[in-house]
Amino acid sequence: MKNQIIIHSSGNQTRIALLENNELAQLFIETEENQRTVGNIYVARVHKVLSGIRAAFIDMGTPKDAFLHFSDAGDHLDEYITKLNGPNAIPGHAKKDIENKDNLSNVQKQVLAGKMLRTGQKLLVQIVKEPIGSKGPRISTDITIAGRFLVLIPMGDYIAVSKKIGHYKERRRLKGILNNMVPDGFGVIVRTVAQGQNKEALEDDLRNVLKKWEQIVDKLEDAKPPSLLYRDLNMTESLIRDLFAKNYDRVLIDEPEMYRQIKSYVGQIAPQMVPNVELYKGKEHIFDFMKVAHDVNSIFSPRVRMKSGGYLIFEQTEAMYVVDVNSGPYAAKKKQEDNSLKTNLEAAREVAKQLRLRDIGGIIVVDFIDLRDDKNRKKIYDELKKEFVKDPAKTNVIGMSDFGLVQITRQRIRPSVVNSVSKVCPVCGGSGNVVSQDTILTDLETWLSKFKHNTNYRAVDLYVNPFLKSVLTKGLISTHWKWMAKFRIKISLIGDETVSMNEFRATLVGSDIDITDIVMRDESIEEVLDREGELIELESGKGNKENLDISKKERRNSSRSSGRNDNSNGRDNSKYYKSSN
Repeated sequence: MKNQIIIHSSGNQTRIALLENNELAQLFIETEENQRTVGNIYVARVHKVLSGIRAAFIDMGTPKDAFLHFSDAGDHLDEYITKLNGPNAIPGHAKKDIENKDNLSNVQKQVLAGKMLRTGQKLLVQIVKEPIGSKGPRISTDITIAGRFLVLIPMGDYIAVSKKIGHYKERRRLKGILNNMVPDGFGVIVRTVAQGQNKEALEDDLRNVLKKWEQIVDKLEDAKPPSLLYRDLNMTESLIRDLFAKNYDRVLIDEPEMYRQIKSYVGQIAPQMVPNVELYKGKEHIFDFMKVAHDVNSIFSPRVRMKSGGYLIFEQTEAMYVVDVNSGPYAAKKKQEDNSLKTNLEAAREVAKQLRLRDIGGIIVVDFIDLRDDKNRKKIYDELKKEFVKDPAKTNVIGMSDFGLVQITRQRIRPSVVNSVSKVCPVCGGSGNVVSQDTILTDLETWLSKFKHNTNYRAVDLYVNPFLKSVLTKGLISTHWKWMAKFRIKISLIGDETVSMNEFRATLVGSDIDITDIVMRDESIEEVLDREGELIELESGKGNKENLDISKKERRNSSRSSGRNDNSNGRDNSKYYKSSN
């Protein structure tokens, strides 16, 4: 079997290895502290609206406020606000734009979202991106319920089919089946795995997602924000749902209880695949048995050895990952170019593999061994491009510079595997050195002086190491009190174990907007926030609709639809609370 899902469960940690062509392609680790949250739906409350960056911070009861960019606010934000907060929740000056919202540009829709959102409003939100580092989760008000073949869109009015279903006749067949099946007030996205499925299978899946929506609505009637209304599948189940029977031939599990759970789940979503779910009973570790233990262990090491004898060194900085390529055995100078090319080509394949294995996102700079010939440099670039075709995350590669450097950007979907199961030293921050107490206190006071004199803000949240916080608040007349009296600003000290003794972090009050460096560079906070807003929009958590074949649902003039209270867009607003089959 070429493609397999191998699951190792031990204590409170589950490791899921994806094997493609019998080689480790990806590793996922799930623990109690590191559970999958994408797809979870909450009733939440608006904490703060920052129009300057076209975003709002939402209280979901999570450790960090969630981040809602206005580009993720969705086309039905006004309807959700009205349903949850009453008809007077939307200010009058926004209602004219709402009536014309179908004709507004994307930027105008974002401005409209800023007009509608108010502190204290209740919202129905869904996590679209895991929290990474000090940032909270990314959320959207475009609510979706994912099933095996379909994704339900409450308040939607269209049927979209994945363009990965290449044949137009098949997409048209699926649209025809669902157009007469999906209730008014709902839309659906047809997933790639639905290709070739019959009407009964699609109807069963639609019934399942509609039932989930009804359960959410039932909970919503009595729920007080912030509270969780719907928990999507855990990491293991979501991988089974999205990948098994589509790309993978077998699931092999080494824990009996999990084996029974997954077998039962597969029996519900793909009964024909139940025989392909197997329990591993061998005495050897399951990863050793599948011959992937070495690759799994390599993920947690900064050094990765290659077959040629060369090796890679992975190092993380604040801004990027740096990968250094080192040559193997010594080669004569006359063969140096050929030897370097051979090592670099192997390194290119290993870099692409390791970035996917480690789930590294953001900017990655690879320092390859110097090559003199432009044709050879082009070969390295072409090899990287070829290898990244296998990677589901979006990547971009910039050709090799004269210094042998290649810049890669990779879509950041979740924290890297290493970061998800490790913590930076809370004392030194990973540097190995700690500055003196007087030094950090002087740095803090200097920053506060700049903040007072260079900005119009008079309140700030300061994140410091808990030990440093105890020093600042010690005594009847503490250093904290003296600073507030001296600078006449409100300083909220927040103890954070992730902040080392060498540093501090400052944010605008009640938000995650980091202004530490902005103030030190004497920049305008407003100008930087405007630029940040544009960047955030480019990183929107919403799905790419360019990959969908979208069409409006046809109106049904049958007795079933007579007497309904339809709005001008053909949606039945009463369907917000209950679906009909």
